[in-house]
Amino acid sequence: MLDIRYRIDRMKALHALRESGLTETQAQQLDELYQARDEDGMLALLEGATLTPLVRKTFEILRQAQLVGERLTELSRTIPLPHEKIQELYPQMRDIKLAYERLTTEADRFMTRV
Repeated sequence: MLDIRYRIDRMKALHALRESGLTETQAQQLDELYQARDEDGMLALLEGATLTPLVRKTFEILRQAQLVGERLTELSRTIPLPHEKIQELYPQMRDIKLAYERLTTEADRFMTRV
């Protein structure tokens, strides 16, 4: 399972959305952005794409994970470590990860029914 706290895993999850109704051009652009490790570019591309409601929810969760993940990374580089601030973010990240896992499980179930 991907750990969406981390940029590389969020990018893998964003790249997996390639198969969810993007145009051929958008899919190619997403591939290029993934190869360039451009998470912000991937988010911008998918923001403008026509996505199904389930994929849109997944996208929004990944965007939330980016915001919290970046904040955690920023705080972890602060000396001395602001333990209280870091601990405050973990319940939020846990909720985001649970929502992502529920949606991906739901999507897997949907795909197996088709």
